[in-house]
Amino acid sequence: MKLGRGTARPALDRLSTFVAAGAWAAIVGGAALVISLLLDWLVVPYEKLGDASAYLTASYLASAGLLLLSTVLFLWALLALYNRQSIATGTLGLWGFVVAFFGTALFAGSVWAEVFVYPTLARVAPTVFTGQSAEASSLIIGKNLSAYLFAIGIVLFGLATLKAGVYPRWASALLVVSIPATIFFLIRKERFQNRSGRSCSALPS
Repeated sequence: MKLGRGTARPALDRLSTFVAAGAWAAIVGGAALVISLLLDWLVVPYEKLGDASAYLTASYLASAGLLLLSTVLFLWALLALYNRQSIATGTLGLWGFVVAFFGTALFAGSVWAEVFVYPTLARVAPTVFTGQSAEASSLIIGKNLSAYLFAIGIVLFGLATLKAGVYPRWASALLVVSIPATIFFLIRKERFQNRSGRSCSALPS
């Protein structure tokens, strides 16, 4: 049987090419994350409308959508980063990758809910976002667990990357502090807004 030109390339080689392209996913995902945070902090009208109404705005959907995109792309980037340094990072790198990968996957699920579930809840059950419903507690717990596991995994993986020395030290150090710092500032922003009178939603959107 004669193979056509389009099927002559080994499947493993295609997979390797896909994984290697994760470096570009990291760049695009990082840019999407920055834009998402800027929209969330500066444009989404939480203080003016309250959480439930803000979740129905185009600016919120754009911010949450970009955050979801960046999280999914980061899963791809993790594969690329670990593929290149899997031997050099040793056991710490393996466990760091595992925790970071599953933490990112859980965080992606949390962000998926922000994009597709929150606007629906804002229409049919807005009290979930005002602290008047017991259901809000489960949202907070789930988002906290996802965010903290995500941050811990990235720190472990970043430390393993820094120790391995395959990538520039500045890039490895940035990996260690960037995502956890983002999570920390998001949580602090949310708590500050709650004390300032904004309704108490779960973690930041």
